[in-house]
Amino acid sequence: MKTLVVFYSRTGNTRKLARLIAGAMHAEIEEITDRVKRRGVLGFLRSGNEVSFGRRVEILPLSSDPREFDLVIVGTPVWRVSVSSPVRTYLQDHAAELRQVAFFCTMGSFGSRYVFNEMRELCGKAPLATLARTERQLMSADLPDAVAAFAARLLGMPVPQRVGAEPT
Repeated sequence: MKTLVVFYSRTGNTRKLARLIAGAMHAEIEEITDRVKRRGVLGFLRSGNEVSFGRRVEILPLSSDPREFDLVIVGTPVWRVSVSSPVRTYLQDHAAELRQVAFFCTMGSFGSRYVFNEMRELCGKAPLATLARTERQLMSADLPDAVAAFAARLLGMPVPQRVGAEPT
């Protein structure tokens, strides 16, 4: 199965998880970027304002065409219990081109259920699997097990017995 991991990361947490997933899936990986300054307190507030109003942002063109992949795994940070605006734009722009999807997100403490529902609505497809990790879980020793279980579900393989995360 030809797989693409596409993600947006403001702080690096979602990037870390995206790299682990891409490695476990032997997938291509591409980061969504935009022109908005998101560093510091003002960047944090600007990002929260965008999602509060469901705003789209201009994202830079990606080199990977999602139509060339059997599965696109989409990752986002959780912003105010919402999908980040760059990922919102990506899903809206490419919904018709996505054959199968899976989702992952990173967050401070909660919001994954809402974000995964929003992502499903944006692309019009149910995910094959989802994976949510808090900042604390990203630093835990069970992170490789959680990623392995996520990859196993996507590949239709048995989930390893020693797994630290259940499907969300």
